[in-house]
Amino acid sequence: MIFLSRSDNSILARWWWTVDRWNLMQILILAAIGIIMVWASTPSIVERYNDITDIYHFLKRHIFFLFIGTLVMLFLSFMSIKGIYRIGVLGFSISLVLLICVMLFGENFKGATRWLDIGIVTIQPSEFIKPFFVLITASLLSQKSKNIEGFPKWINYGHISLLFLIIVLFFLFKQPDFGMAILIVLMWFGQQFLVGLSFRWVLVLISALTSVMLVGYHFFEHVKIRIDSFLYSSAGGKDQLSFALKAYENGSILENLIGKGAGKGTIKKYIPDAHTDFIFPVIAEEFGAIICFFIILLFGSIVLRGLWRVINSTNLYQLLAAGGLLMLFGMQVLINISVTLSIIPTTGMTLPFISYGGSSLISSSICMGIMLALTRKT
Repeated sequence: MIFLSRSDNSILARWWWTVDRWNLMQILILAAIGIIMVWASTPSIVERYNDITDIYHFLKRHIFFLFIGTLVMLFLSFMSIKGIYRIGVLGFSISLVLLICVMLFGENFKGATRWLDIGIVTIQPSEFIKPFFVLITASLLSQKSKNIEGFPKWINYGHISLLFLIIVLFFLFKQPDFGMAILIVLMWFGQQFLVGLSFRWVLVLISALTSVMLVGYHFFEHVKIRIDSFLYSSAGGKDQLSFALKAYENGSILENLIGKGAGKGTIKKYIPDAHTDFIFPVIAEEFGAIICFFIILLFGSIVLRGLWRVINSTNLYQLLAAGGLLMLFGMQVLINISVTLSIIPTTGMTLPFISYGGSSLISSSICMGIMLALTRKT
């Protein structure tokens, strides 16, 4: 904003000259790409719904939630570290209440109860717990070495963060949402790494992830089906994983590089989640490998630049909170793309700012808004 000088002491001017404008621009570019991709992928989805006649139904909803998310992101990016701490406590408390409501009144879809109908919209509270859990654990782990008054000396704030992790995992297992559970466990251990991770915690991580996968496989049928489909091609040769792989390789060498053109892809007609979890293969078929690599570059640049701006911070809470949010963001991208490449089983995880989904968009906006606030150079 050329009309804001460095000598200007207004709130807007101070924000403009301290916020990471490069990362803000990259996030907005991702959001713009998301609009194009949802526009390209949703007409074939609309055809499957008898009660939807407007081919731009999903696009309009996507733009609406993106608008709300952008406002939320910009609002949060103005906040101080103390304000972010308070938002974390409030947001985590509300998200826990919503997770309890999901357990009591949630709607079942595809074998999982993750959604809560609040009248106007249906929300997925597990999406909102992610950024606020990062802030809560950052606060606790920044005081990890301190003892808690009134408790035995061997109990510290690090143990309380583990208790919070167990509580969140309990609600995620009840839904069940093992993809989200694994993401949160990985992020929590990432924060532990930032404060100094011992070898015994590495063993705990391996044991925890193994336990999550074994419990999911043996006690939840839809998880078993997903893993069997991934391990044995004969069990799911016609599922969307197979069609996703075809989308990556569908076309000539030139088409693989630059794509067939917006809306001209054919594989998306056979992928049920072409506008959500499996939007990346649609991008590959219609826009080519060059655009795919550009999108991956944007995601990677956001994460690395954010870490670069905060890595030398003397405020441990700031480092753990920003680092945790960036790890969460980066790992979600990595998991989503890995699923579509058939590297890991399906998880139901969206691609931030690209996939259709109101809860996902708002959650990603909260995550990036707080990250922008924490990485401001004051």
